[in-house]
Amino acid sequence: MSKHGRIVRRAALGTALAAAAALTIGGIAYADNINDTIEGLGAVTLVAGDSTSTGSAQVKVVPNNGDSDSGCNIDTNEHFVITFVTPAGVTASPASMSFSDCNVFQTVSFSAAAGAVDGTVTATITTNTTGAGSYNNNVQIPIDVTAPVVVVVDADGDGVPDASDNCPATANADQANADGDALGNACDTNSYAPKAGPSPADGNGDEGSTLSTSGAFTDADGNDSLTIIKVSGAGTVTDNGNGTWSWSHSTADDATGTVVVQAADGEHLAASETFNWTASNVAPTVGPVTATHTSACAVSLNAPFTDPGTADTHTATISWGDSGTTNVAPATSAITGSHAYTANGTYTIGVSVTDDDGGNGTGDASFATQNTPSALQQPINATGTRSSFKIGSTIPVKITVTGCDGGAVSTLTPTVTLTKLDPTPDNPLNEASLDTVATNGLQMRWSDTQYIYNLSTKLSQQTGAALTGGTYKVTVSDSSFFAPVSAQLDLRK
Repeated sequence: MSKHGRIVRRAALGTALAAAAALTIGGIAYADNINDTIEGLGAVTLVAGDSTSTGSAQVKVVPNNGDSDSGCNIDTNEHFVITFVTPAGVTASPASMSFSDCNVFQTVSFSAAAGAVDGTVTATITTNTTGAGSYNNNVQIPIDVTAPVVVVVDADGDGVPDASDNCPATANADQANADGDALGNACDTNSYAPKAGPSPADGNGDEGSTLSTSGAFTDADGNDSLTIIKVSGAGTVTDNGNGTWSWSHSTADDATGTVVVQAADGEHLAASETFNWTASNVAPTVGPVTATHTSACAVSLNAPFTDPGTADTHTATISWGDSGTTNVAPATSAITGSHAYTANGTYTIGVSVTDDDGGNGTGDASFATQNTPSALQQPINATGTRSSFKIGSTIPVKITVTGCDGGAVSTLTPTVTLTKLDPTPDNPLNEASLDTVATNGLQMRWSDTQYIYNLSTKLSQQTGAALTGGTYKVTVSDSSFFAPVSAQLDLRK
């Protein structure tokens, strides 16, 4: 295998000289050529911290016949490696080079990080060949590191460079920044956090009503920039679009609660307002209470009631006024009931309705018992064949009256009236003629066990006019009767 002496030739060029591939031995800082040498030419200028600022140099091994191994010392299948040593902050790429032949240029590029310093790049032989030749290491590449050119831009002319101006397009020499974000007040449409207004009034009222209250938030950026929502609690919060809000809550029962309302501007910490609400129980309202006779001594009661607390449940008690009571549970409107009295009198019937919260409402009605008259007694037929009397005779009209205790009532003055229904009597005479003294006036009298009235058929005891044949109705009435009693009879000549 032949041996070739070598010189490592180094050409250091700026970016603009990178195309100079044919570097001759006669360049600047030409290495000593006594033995195989590495030669260099030129310098590299870099801008510190500028990744676009790079420089490069070319390096090759030049054979030299002056050493013990004439010609290129790199034999076949051998290689020769150098590693670059750079000033602080300067990077070589590649960091090392491998040569497998002489007179072949290889390029190394350099860049400078921020804070890099000037200096000279050198190379060390990290892998040598095994031949007899020697190398003259002449790699010395000067590096000149310059500071980057700083261009100060102040587009808005406020004396603050754009790079540190929080409103580079809007003059704001004071750099005021209320919320401490990246934008100053002058160009930030959302510089201020929302604030709560005066504490809203509590929303109080009665159950069954719609409770309401209102409040307001403020924002120095404009109240219309706020979004207001209910965070917790019952009811509905309406955002009025100008920083104010309103709340309403329809209640069906007594209850209490707390509502939290929040205003947010999409950037800053939201503001909150809190209020309480109370729906108070309302007692039911009873009435009007009506008491209706179903008989002289029996009553049917109807007592409607209302309660604005539609969720309430109720119980009721009817006090009949004679120590009798009726309990109703559950109670719904209207309360109804019936009762029979065993003694005559005027009674106050009371109705009490209580809701599940203890609210109580009452109402009452007055009820006066009545008396029960019997049917008209003989000689007048109250039922069956109609009695027929001869005109001019006297007809005894008789009844009995009982009270609620079943006993006879003897202190009344029932009234008798005679009304003509038809001028033509239907039946022939079927009753005996009596000739007794007619009663003066229209009122019956008590006689031992009954009330009696002698009805004249000659002259009307009501008008004094003469009576003529026909069908008549005899009626007995009294203000204490549950109903008057009557019967029809015929008068004939």
